Amino acid sequence: MSKAVKSQIYQMLEAIEDESVLNQVKEEVSFYTSQKDIVDNLSTTQLNDLDNAIEEADRKETITWEDFKKEMNEWKEK
Repeated sequence: MSKAVKSQIYQMLEAIEDESVLNQVKEEVSFYTSQKDIVDNLSTTQLNDLDNAIEEADRKETITWEDFKKEMNEWKEK
């Protein structure tokens, strides 16, 4: 079973021409193949910031997807 699934994944990867998409796939695969959790490399300050962000999201203190995209576009222009 494993070889068949890997073969299908390889075929899908071979069909991707966009390098940015390939980099995204690489990041995702790296997550699943790594023995470390992403938070293992965060500083105490970063962990606190992450906890605060999660708490804000839990309290529904978020922005819409459209507002987020707008802010990112404005940030790119700077």
